[in-house]
Amino acid sequence: MNNFGKIFMLAFWLSFAVNFFFPLLGEYSLWLQWGGLAIVAAHLIECIIFRKQIHANYTAPVEGYAIVMLFGALRTGEWMRKKA
Repeated sequence: MNNFGKIFMLAFWLSFAVNFFFPLLGEYSLWLQWGGLAIVAAHLIECIIFRKQIHANYTAPVEGYAIVMLFGALRTGEWMRKKA
C-alpha cells in the first residue's frame, strides 16, 4: 500500500466521522455523508469477496477485515495483482 493512499483514506474517514457527529454547513456535508456511505458499502463487498485472502493472510481475521474496511482497494489490489 502506498503512503499517499493510506494518508488520504485515513483523512477521509476522519472527516467522515467528524461530519457524522458534527455536520458541516452546506452541501459538502451531504456529499461527504453519501460518499462515505458508498465507500462503506464498497468495502463491505470487498470483505465478502476477499474473505479467503483475509483469513489466509491474518492470524486474527478481525484485523484483516478492519484493514480492508479502512483501506479497501489499496489492500485488496495487492491480492488481485498476485493472482495475475
